[in-house]
Amino acid sequence: MGVMMQESCRGQGDGALPRVLFISPRFLFPTDTGGQIRTAQVLRHAHGRWLDITLLSPATLQQQQEHAGDLSTICSRLIPYRTRWQHSTMRALGRAMSLLSAWPVSVASDRASHLKQCLRRLMQEGRWQAVVYDFTHMAINYDPPPKGVPALLFTHNVEQEIFKRRAEVARGRFSEMLWRNQYRKMQRFEDSVLGCFETILAVSERDAAFFQRLAPERTIRVIPTGVDTDQIAYQPPGSEPVAVFVGSMDAHQNIEGVGWFLEEIWPLVKQRTPEAQLRVIGRYPPEGFRQRYAADSSVTFTGWVEDPALESRVGALFIVPLRVGGGTRIKIYEAMAMGLPVVSTQVGAEGLALKPGKHYLQGNDPEAFSQRISILFEDRNRTLALSREARTLVERKFGWRHAARAFAEACLQRG
Repeated sequence: MGVMMQESCRGQGDGALPRVLFISPRFLFPTDTGGQIRTAQVLRHAHGRWLDITLLSPATLQQQQEHAGDLSTICSRLIPYRTRWQHSTMRALGRAMSLLSAWPVSVASDRASHLKQCLRRLMQEGRWQAVVYDFTHMAINYDPPPKGVPALLFTHNVEQEIFKRRAEVARGRFSEMLWRNQYRKMQRFEDSVLGCFETILAVSERDAAFFQRLAPERTIRVIPTGVDTDQIAYQPPGSEPVAVFVGSMDAHQNIEGVGWFLEEIWPLVKQRTPEAQLRVIGRYPPEGFRQRYAADSSVTFTGWVEDPALESRVGALFIVPLRVGGGTRIKIYEAMAMGLPVVSTQVGAEGLALKPGKHYLQGNDPEAFSQRISILFEDRNRTLALSREARTLVERKFGWRHAARAFAEACLQRG
């Protein structure tokens, strides 16, 4: 059977610009995860300015129609491909079966034979300046490009580090064994695939150093994390003792971090500030969380909201109680841009060019984390000073155009 291809033109590509094929594991809109935000912003600021982007991505016809305007800002052409499992029931079953695979579940789930067929056809179209795979697990679909066309891997995390940390904080023997098994599989996979790519794109100097140790013969470039300060207006933080968390609540690291915060940190905060409130803003909060805290009027789970930034404006501070994760947290820069002072663990702020005590407050155990929150609830002058310092920093150093330029230069330069 022949391969059915749909191609959607999303704006006019400049034929004089270098052509780059960008391969995404997820449809990028709406941008409600950190990875989607980073990718969409980098493409938006690079496309039409330095590069002519062709986007290869899963996309239903409805998604293409609803987000035609968004797509026109990040690519001149969208080519949709079929994922391995089209329906949620099959996807859940497939992920469960993938536990028996030699690959970690996240890698096995992104295998897509139709994607490889699309790639082979596209490579026959003509000269590409570069082919970019987004996220490490997409390397499972790697297909060697023609000679002279470099392949780049855009890593958003050190994936094996995330799995290792999941194992370290796992509760129960079975959960720990499961995550250690996934960690070993991801370690083997990540170590083995880096050699396929001419250039590895990392999101922090810390991640870059890790990848350089694994693949010393490869070129490693850093694509800095950014924030759109033109779109995010500064506002002094709220004066009421409201702490805000923003993040997809179907993500493992957020579930673990918020669970730890609620169980071990929030009771200490309430002892010091009985009137304190917590707003957890993010899609798909676990039903167990909702049920457990249904009678606690100090804790609110909003679920999905159209504008997380607007929902966050009531906060006096922004919390990042993460003990699992990798890469960099875009949400921290966005909170700083809004004017919300940040209290974070070291892991939460990892990879960002921030100084604890100057740009955010750091707490790595329940007592320290709760004390940092109480400082900001009780000292309005300290809160305002931290808010202004953080906004000044992101305005000066962390615009998305800087990140997009680094991406374009990586695509255009060899070695």
